[in-house]
Amino acid sequence: MTIYRRTMSKIDSIEKSNAHGSDFAESFERLQAVESVVALIAHMAGLSETASLLLTDQAAMESTYHHSLPMTQKRFDRGCDELAIMAQSGAKALLQLNSSGRNGIDIASQRLMREIRMSGQRTLGLLRK
Repeated sequence: MTIYRRTMSKIDSIEKSNAHGSDFAESFERLQAVESVVALIAHMAGLSETASLLLTDQAAMESTYHHSLPMTQKRFDRGCDELAIMAQSGAKALLQLNSSGRNGIDIASQRLMREIRMSGQRTLGLLRK
């Protein structure tokens, strides 16, 4: 039960806060939370490789963010939001399937991992150009 609570706290940490801080800082925090959930999903998928969004240096990303056009900033923030929703809802669904004893959770986990990686690459690519 402790493992389940710890896992749920990681998943719940993805939710957007109501704080009015820096948009980039909040988006980056959500990416870090998604990355910790990605490790859980990779484990459920039976993947042996390290699961990571390959987050680069936060300071460099933040500098690029602040020097980007407002439209790029909004696209990055929206991409982080979509990625967080995908990881949170997907991980919760996988945990429910797993707890109900359903077979084939590894296939669903692998598909979710693929979607998260593709969305993460698109989102992070906005600040790597």
